[in-house]
Amino acid sequence: NGYDNYFNPVFVTDNSMWITISQDVPTIDAPEDVRNTIRVVKSSSNFFVFPFEIRSAAPTITSITHTMPKAGDKITIYGTGLQGITSITFPGNVVVTDGIISDNEKGEFCIVTVPEGVSDDGGSLLVIGANGGAYSPACFNFKNGVFHDFDNVNNYSWASGIDDAGTALTELIPNSGEGPKSQGGYQCFNKNGDTIAANVDIRYWTNSSSWPSALLSVIPASTSTSDCGVQMDIYVEGVWNSGVIRMVMADGSGTDRYCMIYRPWYVNEKVVPFQNPGCWFTVTLPFSLSEDYEGKTFGDVVNSMMNATYKQSGPWFHNIGVPDVFDPVATNVKVYFDNLRVVPLNTPTYSDFPEEEN
Repeated sequence: NGYDNYFNPVFVTDNSMWITISQDVPTIDAPEDVRNTIRVVKSSSNFFVFPFEIRSAAPTITSITHTMPKAGDKITIYGTGLQGITSITFPGNVVVTDGIISDNEKGEFCIVTVPEGVSDDGGSLLVIGANGGAYSPACFNFKNGVFHDFDNVNNYSWASGIDDAGTALTELIPNSGEGPKSQGGYQCFNKNGDTIAANVDIRYWTNSSSWPSALLSVIPASTSTSDCGVQMDIYVEGVWNSGVIRMVMADGSGTDRYCMIYRPWYVNEKVVPFQNPGCWFTVTLPFSLSEDYEGKTFGDVVNSMMNATYKQSGPWFHNIGVPDVFDPVATNVKVYFDNLRVVPLNTPTYSDFPEEEN
């Protein structure tokens, strides 16, 4: 790739040689006429050029801004090594090659418009670029796991702190921009923008007497709780300066039991400003985030729900902080939510040799 590298002549034979490729070798930034080549030079007129694909570290996908978007929505895929993305394959083998925006400097993201025809059975995204390929977790468009979406699947039970909670909101929000928007019906914690005092909670419950066991047909009971979880799509208005989303799976054992918590203002054990994308985005909560489910299986999650004192599960907005770190304060943030679903989170292994993939 046009960068001088060392080789040890002791390891040169008539048929082979060992070459140390420096970590400083350019990849996507290398000039086109020398990219993906090794040039062995004895003199200015005596040299040999060997075609050899040279990459940076293999890419990874760490998150996707929205995993159940509509066709035409723009989504961002975050990760590492995402330079020079040339194709993104969606579930149903729908391949996009045009209009992809890559972060070619740091490789931390790429942006793509969701195509038509993505399979409702869901699965992984496959991203191919200058550094090879990477799969996302298998949760993209996994509609088989939806247990409440205010439209086609409705398991509403009751709520507290939400006026007329049984009637979905339907106004299109946001009404501009290229990011994901609302999809039919949805609900909201604090739709009037009232002040929510510290330690107050707003609860939305679904009836969980039947749907948990039905999901065993799409997610095996033996699946590790680190490889499955709950996703929901949310849209935020205002400053999220305090409070969490508490996703309660099995009710009746105490506030902190059988639940997972989302704190967007607390990252890597530090309080940080919430970065609002201005559109709907997906929150992912592996079951293993709950101490009650850590090291267990999806079957254990279902059993806890079926054996719960109260057969109800759902998201709360709970205005709490972080013990010994941050005390909750009053907030007037609005959090809209939709598409409650259980999803697989296992990630297939990518290989340049298809027979090695799993």
